Amino acid sequence: MKKILLKNAKVVDDKGIRKSDILIDDEKIAAEEKRGFFEEGEQKGEFKIIDLDGKYIFPGIIDAHTHYLLRSRGTVTADDFYQGSIAAAAGGVTTVIDYVDFPEDGDFKRSVAARKKEAEESVIDYNFHQIVQEFNPEISENLADLKELGLASIKLFTTYKDVGYMIDRKMWPDLFKRLKEIKILPQVHAEDDSLIQDLKEVYSRRNLIESRYHPAIRPAAAEALAVKDMGEVAHEVDIPIYIVHLSSAEGLEAVRKLRAEKAQVYAETTPHYLMLDNSYLKREDAQLFLMTPPLRDKYDNQILWQGISQNEFQVVATDHCAFNREQKMKSNSSLEILPGIPGTESLLPLIYSSGVRNNRITIREMVELLSINPAKIFGLYPEKGSLEIGTDADLTVFDPNVEKKLTAENLHSAAEYSPYQDFTVKGYPVMTFRRGQLIFDNKLRAEKGSGKFIFAHSSSLL
Repeated sequence: MKKILLKNAKVVDDKGIRKSDILIDDEKIAAEEKRGFFEEGEQKGEFKIIDLDGKYIFPGIIDAHTHYLLRSRGTVTADDFYQGSIAAAAGGVTTVIDYVDFPEDGDFKRSVAARKKEAEESVIDYNFHQIVQEFNPEISENLADLKELGLASIKLFTTYKDVGYMIDRKMWPDLFKRLKEIKILPQVHAEDDSLIQDLKEVYSRRNLIESRYHPAIRPAAAEALAVKDMGEVAHEVDIPIYIVHLSSAEGLEAVRKLRAEKAQVYAETTPHYLMLDNSYLKREDAQLFLMTPPLRDKYDNQILWQGISQNEFQVVATDHCAFNREQKMKSNSSLEILPGIPGTESLLPLIYSSGVRNNRITIREMVELLSINPAKIFGLYPEKGSLEIGTDADLTVFDPNVEKKLTAENLHSAAEYSPYQDFTVKGYPVMTFRRGQLIFDNKLRAEKGSGKFIFAHSSSLL
């Protein structure tokens, strides 16, 4: 395969912003030099030349929180790994980190192997977080298998006791000690289940269960309580924790207080908690905007953006969980509506357009949130999330002048609706390279199944 020279771009990574040319040889980054360095080779026809004048090159974007081919409540998400990865590639995402369901027999080797089989059709690369719902001596021993399997983290729930996701609080200290011992990072879905169950009973008794009541049944206070509770136990054990999809000002304040006590708390939020608010839950199509935790007030949007601006979040990911319109609209009850929205494809343009263009963050800080930090935190760096010589040539080419309305017709999720249909962004990915191959530039160019599982090492936080 002919070497590819990407010339005249502005390169953005953890070293800063610079004008340079990047040479790709097969799957790897072969060289990066100042403009004009490769002129002799250009004249000899040694390279395929792509002139990127006025565009940016980022390390491939990483969505560290997706749910492709998720089975829930007797159905399955519209986006499997093939369709979800097409949407991802169209949005400049070269790697996703999805989830492995908890195996009832505690056999993580089997559960990870089964999930890898389901992901084989992906056109982008992938890794996983392992969900853990139980802890006993056998599971404690088997957790060490995750290291050998190339997983860097597990996910714990402090809610959903009714469906078996929630891990008993009494198990937290011993589980955290074991995770510290084997260097596995705990992720936490933080909502206090007892408060939610009490409120669910009160609102159900009064038949106040439509979408508009979802934020009242699962309030910000429940998030803050769970963050505080789990954070304090982790602090006692002296292990970092990573809070997924933080949704509220109260939740962020709980994180701040823990950090003031020297607890190692790291936080992720999502575009929908930055861009959407609970007024969407009063619309006729409110079901399309229901997820857990729920959308909050505009005030929460503002405080979370403030947190982004002040470097209080380490990652922005999407929690992509795409059910189609028919699946979402089957019920009017917030207790029964399938939770989740599509998001991977719009991650980069939304954060650039609303974050960088509005001077909330710099373009380098955006690349840290969307690529560098997730790669480091989940053990994929420098192979992913960097532009180091000899690493995978995962590159996102971004044009700051392209405008696009985020309607379903302009996007690729099988959900066939867009929660961001009212948004027009300025700045959009125009080429996506995965391991040196151009896989998307207005159309899919990758073969089904050309993505692969990427082995993760220990988190940089441990």
